[in-house]
Amino acid sequence: MNITNEAIDFMKTALEDEEVKSVRICTEAGCCGPTLGLHIAAPEATDDVKDYDGLTFAVSKDAEAMAENVTLDVESTEDSASLVLRGLQETC
Repeated sequence: MNITNEAIDFMKTALEDEEVKSVRICTEAGCCGPTLGLHIAAPEATDDVKDYDGLTFAVSKDAEAMAENVTLDVESTEDSASLVLRGLQETC
């Protein structure tokens, strides 16, 4: 998984008041099959863990192949900004 500087800054701001300062990427059920989910959670023992500018990102073993060519980025509109997973293959 690739993570843009904008996504790192976005997550740092979002996690300011959280006890856990890590994001865990794992698979979860989607409408047509598994997809990636992002959770504020501590890494598990089998996760691939990387530190990006003081923020921990953990990718679960079951999500590694799906996350390989995905980039976590920020998409902004006039009213708000949100995280997006660019390059994630749709399951439907």
